[in-house]
Amino acid sequence: MFLGSQDFFILLFIAFGAAVVQGTLGFAFGMVAMALAALVIDVRTASILVSPLAFVNVSTTLWSVRRSIRWRLVLPVVSGTLVGIPFGLAILLGGNLILIRVLVSALLVYVGVTNLIGFKVRKHALPGWVAAVAGLGVGVIGGATNIGGPPLVAYASRQPWDAETFKATLLTTFFVSSGTKSALLIANGAIDARMLACIAGLVPAIIAGSLIGVHLFNRINKERFKRIISWTLLVLAVLVQV
Repeated sequence: MFLGSQDFFILLFIAFGAAVVQGTLGFAFGMVAMALAALVIDVRTASILVSPLAFVNVSTTLWSVRRSIRWRLVLPVVSGTLVGIPFGLAILLGGNLILIRVLVSALLVYVGVTNLIGFKVRKHALPGWVAAVAGLGVGVIGGATNIGGPPLVAYASRQPWDAETFKATLLTTFFVSSGTKSALLIANGAIDARMLACIAGLVPAIIAGSLIGVHLFNRINKERFKRIISWTLLVLAVLVQV
């Protein structure tokens, strides 16, 4: 294992908490996990480690909304995502660590502020090219930082979808993006045997957190929960830079 036992147990709690949030809201695993993991390990290693963890998390939660997947809505987003991922990986593997840290903090601030302000938008069906552009943003930003949610949430929140379709569309896109990114990282040698051992050790916490989040999906005040997470992200945006 490439971490000491203390750091590993900290990451265990981080993975569990991020999985609960994702299972409840349908997004934010990458945001929460990246922001907290970057306080324990360097931000590039955090982005590499979080990607396969996100794939495990999404695989667990996606099953609960599988009947709400609307492929005609998902495919344009996924197409853009697949185009964007290689560009995001180029930033992650070849970019400056300070640049990646600043990008992570900027995304956390954006998500936190927009959720707290609560912009009211008119919901109407958007054309397919808008979905593809949102997917491209998911691929580039998610490939670099694992925080690919903002462009997709901005797009999906303007669509006249019910909660299950919203969650299913996000989770399906994240399933493809995290799975593709993880496969490319393994092919590049960025994920070695020691990191795989660490990931395997974190999987039970992610599955447990995901199942709890799915259980909470229809049982808590999601707006209040989202506000708590938003304030937390703003605090973490500062701490990531310290």
